[in-house]
Amino acid sequence: MRLETTGQKAFKICQLTDIHLSDTPLNEASQKSLTAIDTMLQTNDFDLIMITGDLLWGKQASKPAETLGALYDVLNRYPVPVAITYGNHDAEGALNRAGLRQLEAGLAHPADKHHAAVVDDRESYTLEVTRDGELAHVLYVWDSGDYSHWPADEQYAAIEPEQIEWFTRLPYARTQAQTDLGFLHIPLPEYTQAGQAILTGEQGEAVCSPVTNSGLFYTLLKSQNVKALFAGHDHDNNFTANYRGIGLNYGNPTGYNSYGTLPRGARVISLLPDGYETEILNF
Repeated sequence: MRLETTGQKAFKICQLTDIHLSDTPLNEASQKSLTAIDTMLQTNDFDLIMITGDLLWGKQASKPAETLGALYDVLNRYPVPVAITYGNHDAEGALNRAGLRQLEAGLAHPADKHHAAVVDDRESYTLEVTRDGELAHVLYVWDSGDYSHWPADEQYAAIEPEQIEWFTRLPYARTQAQTDLGFLHIPLPEYTQAGQAILTGEQGEAVCSPVTNSGLFYTLLKSQNVKALFAGHDHDNNFTANYRGIGLNYGNPTGYNSYGTLPRGARVISLLPDGYETEILNF
């Protein structure tokens, strides 16, 4: 589905993250998560649902097609485009990331992907938002992977250099006047510095980023068009911060089937012609 808005109207994005659904038949916590998502979509209007990883709770979901089918059945009830990137737990079970991407065929309203590229089984792509028929915003989606190539030195994967090169070669204008956004699962190392100047929300645990800094934030600083990133991964963090002019933000944990004390819910992002606003919508 195309992503469209008009005039000064906000383009509203619902960020779901860390749903952590279990095996089928779904346990009580997973059923509670799906019911909460369903109720939220019944009572709110969105232009895009962006899921930023860990839809599944790893090896606990031994039949990922069935588990994701239950989630997609809920999403398919609403004519809202859906886009997905994956987290560190999604491919720990029976399917790799390529297999999970194939299951996206079960979405009734997939958002139109542009310039998709796969590196190390990690798909990066863009979503294009038009205003009055003209391209107005680009949403950049990076699959941040799962675990490091060097597990003795660090736990979580860094963005691959080829994924940064993909961004630099895309045929989009990059100016300070633009308002574009980025989405990924694992936060960048710069989120640690951002946590020292929180604007809203909470930091209840240390930022679980890779140790290796492969340079995506540096590239975004130079490009100027990406005004904010939105990550997941850390269930006790839902803060927003502005670090060196770029918003480094967490979503809000969505699923009840995982650790964390934050109230469950979603992050709502209102993309405006000249900026963005964001808030937490608790279930």
